[in-house]
Amino acid sequence: MFMRCRNCGGTLQEFRALTGDEQAFVEKHKPRHTRLGSYFRCARDGCLRYQRVGNQNDGGSFPKPE
Repeated sequence: MFMRCRNCGGTLQEFRALTGDEQAFVEKHKPRHTRLGSYFRCARDGCLRYQRVGNQNDGGSFPKPE
């Protein structure tokens, strides 16, 4: 699925389903919609953005890997 990514300058990017660890992180920060599977992650290399389908303002960034 393709959506505009705020972290990528608002460009159209491919988004993918969250992994189990990513899902757990998002559930802590966005508990309202996570059970619906409505959050996806930007698939562009190096991007840490996740957001909800239909609302690019409802999302955030994963922490940088250590």
